[in-house]
Parts: sequence; structure tokens; C-alpha cells
Amino acid sequence: MQRSPAFYLRSAVCTVWFRLHGVRCSAIGCEGRLPVLYPTGTIEIGQRLMVRGRVAPCEIGAADGARLRIGDRVFINQGASITATRSIEVGSDTMIGDFTAIYDSSYHDLDPAHPVTSQPVVIGTNVWLGRGTVVLPGSSIGDHTVVAAQSVVRGSLPPSVLAAGNPATVVRQLEVPVGWRRR
Repeated sequence: MQRSPAFYLRSAVCTVWFRLHGVRCSAIGCEGRLPVLYPTGTIEIGQRLMVRGRVAPCEIGAADGARLRIGDRVFINQGASITATRSIEVGSDTMIGDFTAIYDSSYHDLDPAHPVTSQPVVIGTNVWLGRGTVVLPGSSIGDHTVVAAQSVVRGSLPPSVLAAGNPATVVRQLEVPVGWRRR
């Protein structure tokens, strides 16, 4: 894909933006608006993160004492929200769809008997989260799994499956050759 000079300038500004906020990262590709950053915790980003914010900026962050780790060659689409209060890990080669939310906290008390809870979230490598997917606290998604648009992930999804629904359940097994990754 041919990129414009404006893309490279925006990407350079985005990389500086991340680094000025204390994020450990290499060069970051950026289309559209700069992401909203909440960097009071630890944010680690691998090689070649690509963020898109044409309509709405992404939110990326880690609260005080929390850790967000994003692997290599990850794509985060517009309006996505990934903010750790405890721990969120996103594996390499993962694609995160528009307006997806990845939560490791309930953020609010439900009632006095159900206070705020926080549980780590782990997303494997080569995962594709479709548009509007919500990943709830304590969830884990296996390598090579695809989660259909508008699904809600609660609990664990095995590797190499297509999952859909609320809560997301396995629709079918996927045949993924060794070394293959989505583009």
C-alpha cells in the first residue's frame, strides 16, 4: 500500500506523542486523530503498532500500578478503548476492530455486596476482534481466534476458533497453518 507524506508525518508525531507520555514503543503508524493516552501505569508496545482514528480516536492507557502490553504488528481501529486498571496483554499480529472495548475492571460498584472487581485480560497472537466487540475482565482469547462483530467475550475462548454472540461461544473450528498471520 502506498502511503502519503502526510501519513509519515502523522506517524512521526504520534510516535513522539507516545514517547513524551512515557510509553515504551518503537515507531507507531497513525491514520487520523492521535490516540487519547492514559499513561499513569506501564505501557509497553512492540514493533509496528498501527492506530487509526479517522472518525474517533482510540483510547490507550494503564492506570497507576497497572500494565498494558501490546505485541508486535498490532492494528487498533478507530474508537477502540484499551485501558488497563490491572493487566491487559494483547498478542502480536492481533487486529482490533472499530469501537471495540477491552476491560479488565468493572469500574463501578454494582451494589454494596458487589464492589469493583479487576481481573487480568489476555488476548493471544493473531487474534481478530470484530467491530464493537467487548472483552470483559478475566477473559482470555486463544491464539488465531476470530471474535465476530458485536460479540461479548466473558471467560475463555480456545485457540483457532470463530466465536460469536453474547456471551461469545464457539461457532466453528478454524484451520490455521503454522506461521500464518492475518493481514
